[in-house]
Amino acid sequence: MRYLLAAEADKIQDFIFRSSRLREVVGASQLLTRFCRSVEDTVAKQYNGQVVVNDGGSFRVIFNDRNDAVAFGVDLAERYRLALGGSLTVAEPVAMNSDFRTANDEAGTKLRWAKSHRQGVVAEVHMPYVAFCESCGVGLAERRDRLAGRNASRHRYLCATCQIKATERDRGLREFLGGVYDPYAKEAAIPAHIEPDWPEDADAIAVFDLSKRNYVAYLVADGNGMGQLFGSCDQGQLQNLSQGLSTVLSESLAVPMIEFRKQVPAQATMMPMLPLILGGDDLFALIPASYALDIARRFCLEWEKRMQNLINKINLCNVPRPTIAAAVVICKRTYPYALAHRRAEAWLEDAKRQSKLLAARTNEHLSAVNFEVILGNRLAGMAEADGDQVIRRSLRPYWVAEHDLSEDALLRGIDLKHLLAQRYALKDLPRKRLAELRRCFAEVQTDIPVQQRTQNLERWTQHRLEWILERLSAVSRSAVVDALKVLGKPKNNGNGAHYWRSITRDNRDVVAHGMPDLLEVWEFAQELSHNPDDYEPQEDEA
Repeated sequence: MRYLLAAEADKIQDFIFRSSRLREVVGASQLLTRFCRSVEDTVAKQYNGQVVVNDGGSFRVIFNDRNDAVAFGVDLAERYRLALGGSLTVAEPVAMNSDFRTANDEAGTKLRWAKSHRQGVVAEVHMPYVAFCESCGVGLAERRDRLAGRNASRHRYLCATCQIKATERDRGLREFLGGVYDPYAKEAAIPAHIEPDWPEDADAIAVFDLSKRNYVAYLVADGNGMGQLFGSCDQGQLQNLSQGLSTVLSESLAVPMIEFRKQVPAQATMMPMLPLILGGDDLFALIPASYALDIARRFCLEWEKRMQNLINKINLCNVPRPTIAAAVVICKRTYPYALAHRRAEAWLEDAKRQSKLLAARTNEHLSAVNFEVILGNRLAGMAEADGDQVIRRSLRPYWVAEHDLSEDALLRGIDLKHLLAQRYALKDLPRKRLAELRRCFAEVQTDIPVQQRTQNLERWTQHRLEWILERLSAVSRSAVVDALKVLGKPKNNGNGAHYWRSITRDNRDVVAHGMPDLLEVWEFAQELSHNPDDYEPQEDEA
């Protein structure tokens, strides 16, 4: 009798983010990746196990003996604790018959049960007159030393885990990030013998902010419907899919960064981005704020293409077209990365929900991108709820597609490429008029009865928007009106004399407009098909 054992690391993000510097975040991701990859040649071989999945803190291993499976689980959890200082949940082994998919589903169920019934959680020891780690603020410091890295200027109290993370960052960086760097270096003609220069922190990425305001962007992405995809695999397909996911993710991120380098030349070997989490279909990366939205858009399209090729290669049939959701948070370089990630996760959930609703209602599968600009260093709360609002000053999230959207998709939003195109079309609009448009859209009352919506928007259009349009030159007025139509609708099309688009959002009928979104991300909505000089305005008005 053969047995399938499932195991998964607990609270991976808490472990990775339990440090103050990006160096340790990268080191933590490397530690997790190296631990997962080493299992097959170490502890699994010791217990005669056949590894099917060992990536991203998730494991599926087959054994010929139940006792070996149990012993492996105990040993694996202890090794994980010693190596990474965290906990790992191991499910009860599942007997395998001829159907691997059934055993895998049962193993997943047992793993979820085990996670919800974990016991024996140990809190950190708290004692008077002891020092806590100055990096994570949680672990007990074992020594006072400088952290590794170029910017380590003073001695700090450090725990063992943070020291390991910081050291790990330099130990196996090429192995961890080689999947991104190798295709990037090949296209950029960087000699193979030259070691890549990875950013130490957000300061190194902030230099690419073309607005010169020291903004950076954090990109978070996660594949849609991956549970269904994994559940459709037999043993061989699951193993090949698990092994190929990280390659797909890495190469998909490299492609838009190659295009970025062409438009904004970096130093000879400087990588203009830094992956912080890179495994399976899960991505968290620090990228330049300029061109951030187009980087996210191109990443999604590249991931779709490469993921489809992987599915075809492993002969996985009768599965939906692969799509991915992404969220971009643009903030100051000094903004805490953990808060940026928390905010991005909230927007990511919204993007995934809209993709899921579209697929459920129309059987159409599209990737989606959400975004936000955090001005200054204000604290980010949860995603703003629409409540009972019948007017939304946003069209987010935006679809991402190679082809024209269907009517069903257009009833739920527009393509991100149209938002980016309007940024270029309006590049010559005076900043004074941009500010007036921002104030104009901010004055729209959103919490009104639905029966008053059309009348309210017609009055706003006539008395506020038209007043601004009349003050523009003929060329600028034509460009703004075209943008209002693209990001909304024609002024008169049966829904009243206004430019607001009727959409379905979370199964509710609302009206929305993309112009406030464009004005929010104005400095960061460039397309990689244009260089920075192309966006220099030629203002013809005071």
